[in-house]
Amino acid sequence: MLQDPTGRLLYVGDSATLSFLQLLRMMVENVAGSSPFTNDPRRHKIVEGQFSLPPGVRHTHLLPDQRTAQVLVDAFFVHTHGLLQVFDHQQFMEELTQCYSDPLATEPSFLCLLNLVFAIGLTFATPLSGSDEALIIDKLRSEHLDRAEVFYLNAKGLNDPMNGLEDQDFWSIQALLLMSLYMLAKSKRNNAFALLGMAARSAHALGLHREETMVIFSQEEQEARRNLWRSLFVMDRFLSCSLGRPIAISEDDCSGDSLHPLEQCGEDPYVSATHQPLKETGKCAIEAAVRSCSVIGVILKKVYQRRKVNTRLAQEIADVCKNWPRALPAVLHWRQAATASPAQGVAILHVNLFYCHSIILLTRPFFLYILNLETQRQASQSTTGNRGPRPYLRMEKFSEACVIASTHTILLVQNASDAGYLSRRNPAVIYFLFAAALVILSNEFAGLYKIDAADTCILNAITIMDHCSSNDQQAVRLVYIMNCFRDVVTTERRRRRQSQAEPTSLPSISSQLYGVPLLNQQQNSVGISQNQANPQARLHQVPIHIYPGMQMSPLQNEPSPSFQNQTLAQTLAPHNQPSLSVHLSPIQNPSGTIIPNPIFPSLSKPQSLSNVLDLSALDATRVPSLYDEGGASDENIEFDALWAWPSNTPRPGSPRMMGDGGGVLNGDRVQGVSDSAVPLYGVMRGDGLMDG
Repeated sequence: MLQDPTGRLLYVGDSATLSFLQLLRMMVENVAGSSPFTNDPRRHKIVEGQFSLPPGVRHTHLLPDQRTAQVLVDAFFVHTHGLLQVFDHQQFMEELTQCYSDPLATEPSFLCLLNLVFAIGLTFATPLSGSDEALIIDKLRSEHLDRAEVFYLNAKGLNDPMNGLEDQDFWSIQALLLMSLYMLAKSKRNNAFALLGMAARSAHALGLHREETMVIFSQEEQEARRNLWRSLFVMDRFLSCSLGRPIAISEDDCSGDSLHPLEQCGEDPYVSATHQPLKETGKCAIEAAVRSCSVIGVILKKVYQRRKVNTRLAQEIADVCKNWPRALPAVLHWRQAATASPAQGVAILHVNLFYCHSIILLTRPFFLYILNLETQRQASQSTTGNRGPRPYLRMEKFSEACVIASTHTILLVQNASDAGYLSRRNPAVIYFLFAAALVILSNEFAGLYKIDAADTCILNAITIMDHCSSNDQQAVRLVYIMNCFRDVVTTERRRRRQSQAEPTSLPSISSQLYGVPLLNQQQNSVGISQNQANPQARLHQVPIHIYPGMQMSPLQNEPSPSFQNQTLAQTLAPHNQPSLSVHLSPIQNPSGTIIPNPIFPSLSKPQSLSNVLDLSALDATRVPSLYDEGGASDENIEFDALWAWPSNTPRPGSPRMMGDGGGVLNGDRVQGVSDSAVPLYGVMRGDGLMDG
């Protein structure tokens, strides 16, 4: 329960990053003691934005000039691409032209929607510096009042969709969805959750969830209804997972292809992609987002709603997850980011972030268990004097997958930032970036897995979040948390070095992340100068296992947007070994200095095409005892074993974690920020016995 600015206590569930953050604070304090990160005075509060305009302000309901309207509408369609598809682009532009040709004949419902589009477009807009569009956007943002907020309140004043809920029509569902998105951008997450719930209930009333209701509508109306329903579905899953609250749309209530089309986009995902019309990429993008959100819904229902997970269930869901990139059209693959238009680039960013977050949601409980096991061992080191290698558990592969997907997330956002189309107010990107950064910081704090690019990923994530904080109230809070956590990580690293407690050999997943080891600091300086001579090679590398069956092609001076589907035998052929040289572009830190990113050398050996969710590449480096199909039971994690506080004694059935010597660690409690005793985050085998 977190307190909002009005004093209300709001519920935030286990799937939310804020819940994950609270667990991290307890674990970190158990090892490193009190710090600004663990004793943050605002740790029990939730950021909820407020309107800046005075309550009695007069609304003129005037429209901006037509050129300004065009810029704002274009910004809306670009920055919601791959997230929502509320309107048909061509039809909306025709109605916009008609509105300015004959304003008095324009329906109030369209004026309401238009003002909401203006509000979101102005909020999300990221025009090219020095362009005509930038001059218009900067002028609107430099006014003494929040012009986006004015547009939003104008929309409500013209035709508030919340008036007469029993008479809501199709346009009012569109308006409620847009209002929900704007509330998210204003950091008013609770309002967004309520508005989305209203939109979903109204959509149910109009039968948008049932395919059999479509027959009485024209082809254009059917497409509009499906797109709106799918947009509601995507937003519902995002709000549910980010707040840890129940979903509003159940797939069991849907019929036909109202959510899932009978056929995928008619495009070979392994054929070179070219720039396609906004409508075509939008169709593919919303379907890709729906598929990711469908998996997220399964994870929320089968894992977080039940508050427990086991390795067998996780692998079943992982087998579904790994089919997502195989069906991804080439136009939305991350390799297209180097040459994509802003709209296509934003769609690539959105759909790939949803996919990565589905992996993070699935694997984060296992990462938390491994993290807590390691922090407990570190906390006990002061009394035992040493700590041997931690026991290998079957869940280790899922823990590693969480770190891989988090690294992938940060690099995707970094690509968008370098390309210049990353919005400073995109609530989905900010949320996914923060969730991934916490995982990477946690991994570095405990020293779970060695990732040579971790420092760069952390620095880039903080720099991007700081860049967003100039416009976003929530980002201001998140960048403070990230900086405080990084300070704790730095201190803990120094302490381990001084006490010579740093493990001599950490489990390394850098080769599985990138296919190659990273250069050391001395090599970096040489690599940077070489890549500066090739400014076009700016695409960030991402983990090779995220996309199974897709061979990564080398980056040339003219980046190739294509990738090939090769068999493993072809990949392992000696004559087919690719040469990969990837440049991580430098970015600006808050002080204005250039911070170079690491450079990847050419490949000297073939890359594995193993998928991170198959995790077969990880098995070879692990002790296989618990991987014998007949020799071990599934490992179960009970969420209540962590959150069952403030009792000083374990709940019945709460497992105890065994120490290196076989005894129970001191003890069954983790000291949290509220000084309440918390049982350990335990793991149970399927036969009721505890592993450790």
